[in-house]
Amino acid sequence: MKSSQKNSESLRKIFARFATGVTAITFSSKNNKFLGITVNSYTSVSLEPPLVLWCLDKDSELYDELMDKENYVINFLSENQRSIAIHLAKKNDHSLDKVKHRIEGSNCVIEGVVGWISCSKVETFDAGDHDIILGKVIDFNYNQRNPLIFWDSKYKAL
Repeated sequence: MKSSQKNSESLRKIFARFATGVTAITFSSKNNKFLGITVNSYTSVSLEPPLVLWCLDKDSELYDELMDKENYVINFLSENQRSIAIHLAKKNDHSLDKVKHRIEGSNCVIEGVVGWISCSKVETFDAGDHDIILGKVIDFNYNQRNPLIFWDSKYKAL
């Protein structure tokens, strides 16, 4: 085994042992259809001004479409939304046709989430095999629910 392979495998194991929340980014496509993608690389950055970031794999089939978007919603999935996380993580089907959601203004919000944040893109940064998207918080809502987490390469409840 090459040392670079061993290092990548070991690093992946370390990453997997760090618990993260699970989010779904929703947005309006070029065809005016709402789509979503599961993301667990979300981070709050600043309260003043309110800024957040998330990362998108450059190999994602939604990459070009999302890089062109100025506005999107970050939905914080709740503990009973494992099936939504799995559905939106799959390749080739990011439609929200089978996901309960509502439209609030121009925001597509998934029903039953812990909360959501609508954002406008501030900047993107190249970061290896991903891009980092920095967004300014425009609107948000919080619900009293427990989050879905991703730990040890599995979705779990707290």
